[in-house]
Amino acid sequence: MELWQTISVLFIIFTRGVLNQGIADNRCYLENGASSESFFVSEDLPIGAPIGQIRVHGNPRPGGTIALYLRETDSPIAITSGTKNLTLRRRLDKEGIDGPSSVLINLICERLHTLDPVFVIPINIRVSDANDNAPVFVNAPYELNISEVTVVGTRVLQGVHAVDADQQGPFSSIRYTILPGRHSDYFEFENELEGTLVLKKPLDYETLKHFDVKIRAQDHGEPPKSTDTTLTVHVVDADDQNPKFLDDRYMAVVSDSALRDEALNIKPRELKAVDQDLGINAVVFYTFNGLGGDYSLFKINRENAKVFLRRHLIDTDLLHPATLVIRATQQDNPDRYALVTLTVSRMVTKGLRFLKRMFYINVAENQPVGTTVATFSNNRPGQALRYFVSEEGLLKVFAINPRGELSLKKHLDYEEKSEYYFKIFATDGITNDSAVVNVTVQDVNEWDPRFRHTHYEFFISDDSKQDIGQVEAADGDKNDILTFTLVGMNSSMFSIKPNGEIILNEVGNYYGIASFTILATDNGNPPRTASVPVTVHFPPMPDANGIAKEKTSGAYLILAGLGGILLVLAFVVVLLTAYICRTEEIQLGNNYQLFHQKNHQLHPVLRRETKLATLCLLIE
Repeated sequence: MELWQTISVLFIIFTRGVLNQGIADNRCYLENGASSESFFVSEDLPIGAPIGQIRVHGNPRPGGTIALYLRETDSPIAITSGTKNLTLRRRLDKEGIDGPSSVLINLICERLHTLDPVFVIPINIRVSDANDNAPVFVNAPYELNISEVTVVGTRVLQGVHAVDADQQGPFSSIRYTILPGRHSDYFEFENELEGTLVLKKPLDYETLKHFDVKIRAQDHGEPPKSTDTTLTVHVVDADDQNPKFLDDRYMAVVSDSALRDEALNIKPRELKAVDQDLGINAVVFYTFNGLGGDYSLFKINRENAKVFLRRHLIDTDLLHPATLVIRATQQDNPDRYALVTLTVSRMVTKGLRFLKRMFYINVAENQPVGTTVATFSNNRPGQALRYFVSEEGLLKVFAINPRGELSLKKHLDYEEKSEYYFKIFATDGITNDSAVVNVTVQDVNEWDPRFRHTHYEFFISDDSKQDIGQVEAADGDKNDILTFTLVGMNSSMFSIKPNGEIILNEVGNYYGIASFTILATDNGNPPRTASVPVTVHFPPMPDANGIAKEKTSGAYLILAGLGGILLVLAFVVVLLTAYICRTEEIQLGNNYQLFHQKNHQLHPVLRRETKLATLCLLIE
């Protein structure tokens, strides 16, 4: 009896050991199912401070189930022994000067009491900026030589500049201020974000020749960091008046027949400027205060301010009046100058004409009603004209005012009509002209993708079936192409085709419920995205609640082991039975002799052993 009990206990222990091989070991896996960890660390984190905790399954304490250590022995990051906590060993620096600006380490996780290979968990430490640098002035301290006659409001110094080594953002954005002081009321910054100084108060060489002003550069950190420097001002003695033109503005008209180098007939009189300091009466010279554009059509005499044509005018010249800025500067002091405008227009002697034979116009479909989308330029700028279009129906979409401005009367829709092609006519009552107009409506990504259903649910009964089902989505924007993406806990089990068909990646035995989400993203700019939840029902599994795939190869090994154990037990039972039968056969012969000696009465022992002998015969 004891032998049978021992065999049963051994059989149960062996069976449990075999079955335990099928239980999943999640040690060294991250709790969130990810393959790596990321942490953000401020660059001002003190050495020895904790960074974060690795969310890994297992107990790293002494006598626990896992062991954690870093592959990089010289890393500025360390893992506290017996814990999952990362700590800082050396300083980090977002600017990469006093330490690394980012750290990539590999955490080794070892499953204790197993022969399993170790797991490598990549950990990315990203360093965030802190306000640890103060602004530094460039080329400070500063000196300024300024004439006493400089006009209030004049920009007198544009070289004030400071830099901050912090990452681009509020910690490196600098504002400039004049610190309160005895002479701080003479200057101010035109814009506190730029280092341009503007004269705020008139200067007088006779009363104040030299003085200092304190300047501060301060970042936008909390708390802010700042640096101060000194501006030394030297007031320069000069005459007190600028030159002045005899008239406030001048004008001239050029005919189509004007020749090259022909002088303009300027009104109300010839250009001339004089020094207002009558006692000095400095000589002035004249220049254009601009380059390119309309200035290229003219030239000015430096001494007498006469203006000439550089060349004969062509059809596209001076379609709009040109405004030329002329500068008169004192020869003995370039800081003393005066400006005046000369307006030059062209005498129109030809008929009305558009400046282009074809106008190409691009309009986004989301432009509001009333928006001016184009101007039909012609050789009559500013003149009110009458405009007509080749199709009357277009006037329900567009409007044209007498200035030739084309505006919207209704909303455009790319999906309804993407292009308008028509002819435009203009007339001044005597002459007229026409041009072709091509308005292209630009598509705007206005619609989010939409799924046909708010939730998709599929029921799977055939384990060999790979096709799960299909989802349908559409986009209201014309020509938008949708891209499907699977996300969620069980999304890796499936894949999706461009037409929305869901496929099981690996055919096998699955049980329970799989849940994931499908994202539909269009190719608009910017792209829009919609999502829908999906549930897949597999056959239920009695001893499991979630999704599980039967490990076929492990089941075969378990069945084979059980079969081998049963064969061994059967062989032991046969041997024991043969041994018992042999012993009982000898005892039975002795008992027969005893039977004959006792008048043929069947002894109880003989009856029991006779039954055993019968059983042995049946077994054999």
